[in-house]
Amino acid sequence: MTTKSIFHESGIEEIDITPDISLMPKLSFSGYSAPQAIGELVDNAIDERLNEQVLKVSINIKKEAISVADNGSGMNKNVASKALVLAFSKKKDKLGEFGLGLKTACLSLGDYFEIITTAQGNNEEYHIYFDRKKWETSERGWKVPCKTRKAEATDHCTIVNINRLKIFYPNLHNYIRDDISRRYAPFIRAKEVEIKVNGKRCEPEDAALTEGTKKEFDIKLANGNKIFGWYALLKEGSQRGFYGFSTFRRGRMITTYDKVGFDAHPTVARLFGELHMDHIPVTHNKREFIKESREYREAEAALRVEMKEILRQARKKAGEDTVTDKVKQEVEIWKDKISESLRSEEFRTYTSRFQNIEASPDLEEKETVEVNVEKRASKKKQGKEQKESGTERERIPKVTHKRKRHIIRIKGKNIEFQHTFAPLGSMGLWKTYTYDSKKGLEIFTNTDFPAYSATSDKVFYAVIHIAEAISEFFVQAAQEELANASELKQLILRKASKLKTEL
Repeated sequence: MTTKSIFHESGIEEIDITPDISLMPKLSFSGYSAPQAIGELVDNAIDERLNEQVLKVSINIKKEAISVADNGSGMNKNVASKALVLAFSKKKDKLGEFGLGLKTACLSLGDYFEIITTAQGNNEEYHIYFDRKKWETSERGWKVPCKTRKAEATDHCTIVNINRLKIFYPNLHNYIRDDISRRYAPFIRAKEVEIKVNGKRCEPEDAALTEGTKKEFDIKLANGNKIFGWYALLKEGSQRGFYGFSTFRRGRMITTYDKVGFDAHPTVARLFGELHMDHIPVTHNKREFIKESREYREAEAALRVEMKEILRQARKKAGEDTVTDKVKQEVEIWKDKISESLRSEEFRTYTSRFQNIEASPDLEEKETVEVNVEKRASKKKQGKEQKESGTERERIPKVTHKRKRHIIRIKGKNIEFQHTFAPLGSMGLWKTYTYDSKKGLEIFTNTDFPAYSATSDKVFYAVIHIAEAISEFFVQAAQEELANASELKQLILRKASKLKTEL
């Protein structure tokens, strides 16, 4: 079946698709936060900075108005007349490439704004303003007023004033200053841009990093593109999500705490850094990269390979942070009580029904082993003692350390069991164990497993693993059904908990 166009050549006519007059005010619903909106105005200032001159931007925030002024190149009449034309932009490889930022930013902040600008070497100043109330009732169509007045030839600047604000709160200026300090950190640190909010300079804060973990990277991608930056481990991790990359495009921050190249997980909550991806496309409001783009997917894949080692370090550090000396001491007390429960009448009665298990009386081996440590005297001390005693060598007396052994008896053998916290990978089991005739039964709690970070009781979390591993090992050695391990685990925990409570 062949389809035909419903339009015939002779019936073609042009249709006027000029946007409705309400489109301009509707730009105020673009979803900008106050810092994002002001950031758009700073973007424009940075795009027009003069070579070999520090760009100075002054942001003033009051209850009734916001102003953003800069000493950039300014605009001549031709450029100024296009300032409010939607989507008009001849900028290439700059921050304000979409031609939407100034309009949407100003309207998201207030219902009235004006632009005052003078170009370098020009003796005229142009004053353009937009009033939402007048716009909606005007019959002039898509036109705004522009005033021209004489200016000093040495002036060059752009000032944007916004009135009839939609949002204001007492701490807004501090909130803006903190955001701008992060958003333009590369420009500020390079001393290319100086930004003040209510007279106070924006200064990027240096994160508290773990010494020796910071690494800079520069990864070459296809078509001559690259991503670069640095990453490190914070001294203290954040379980509220405040970790990851501050991402930048052409020196301007796009996102904060972005998990690019790794998966969010409590065990990597120390990871922090800066990631610059200048060639990757962003949304028109510059709030995020287009993650579906080929460029983004290629960059992320390369970053995953780059970050394997730092992620391993982060997981290891996370385990060390949570496994404190107090946690270890508490686990040792529980191991004592578990050992005691294994010698109890209840346990012997239960295990006596296993044909391949020898129900044991009290353990034959001592629970404490003595380790003799012989230390030699220092050379200085040896010399002195040799003079006094005339002997060839004097030794410091032996020091005996006692280490607690925790035993389970199976088939007439005493098998020592031990427990260790270890990062075994987020996809690994929550606990595992190994048996060696010399080392005994070694039980491991996986600190990378998601439930480990979620629990506040690390001690009992480990105790469950110890009881579970012993039970499973016991019934396997007895060649019993593994299902019996659950009942045995509960018996061990019940008896050990009673003994612990009595303690």
